[in-house]
Amino acid sequence: MEMKIITDYLLQPSEAALWWLGQAGYILKSGGKIIVIDPYLSDSASGGVAGFSRAFAAPLLPESLNADVYIITHDHLDHLDPVTIRAYPRKTETWFIAPRLAAKKLPGLGVPEERILVVNAGESVTVDSVTVTGVFALPTGKDVIDTTGYLIEFSNGRTVYHTSDTQFHPLVLDAAPSKPDVMLVPINGKWKNTNAEEAVLFAKAVSPGYVMPNHYDLMPLNAENPEVFEWFCHHHRLLSKPVIPKHFKPFTWDI
Repeated sequence: MEMKIITDYLLQPSEAALWWLGQAGYILKSGGKIIVIDPYLSDSASGGVAGFSRAFAAPLLPESLNADVYIITHDHLDHLDPVTIRAYPRKTETWFIAPRLAAKKLPGLGVPEERILVVNAGESVTVDSVTVTGVFALPTGKDVIDTTGYLIEFSNGRTVYHTSDTQFHPLVLDAAPSKPDVMLVPINGKWKNTNAEEAVLFAKAVSPGYVMPNHYDLMPLNAENPEVFEWFCHHHRLLSKPVIPKHFKPFTWDI
């Protein structure tokens, strides 16, 4: 896939679109603005272990990535990818948003300090007409205690809630935003992350228009079958529409 496909992708004023990059990485577009979240475009997290190596090639070269806002949810290599960030060419033009500890890693990867915005849970910032609000997530390890989900709201009112990696807990449900257009939630169920059934119960509490599973596709030892997620959607009579996205294909929605 070429970034030009996204930059040239036409949307109506009230529409938004997203492209799934694999794992928990996305590109969002609406109102003429492009947002990237946790793009993992290398194999840096594999550590030489076959079971954690990429199951498919990265859809983009980091050098071709182009965004107005670059969001990082926490400092794990498949979310804050140093290879991708070092190679990203528009560091002086892009706003980088991350929680407090993850943000400290960015200057060492070549991101100018004046382009870094620290947004923790409960905080909001508006840049380039896009409002980004930090949402509480329960960290999956002591090494990422600042893990933060994010609610992205475009100028036309389209909203996306990226939960980040998180444990399933009543406080996470209570802190989550209500009725976003789209909810992006992990289903791998390993290393304390939400599993397929928990993701559905999470979505029931949030009531998004659409719910999309992630974090199940890229690494053989960290995988899940999305059909399990779909089964639990039916089992728990989820009113939100489940969408199993296709890699690098646009999903477009309106009001």
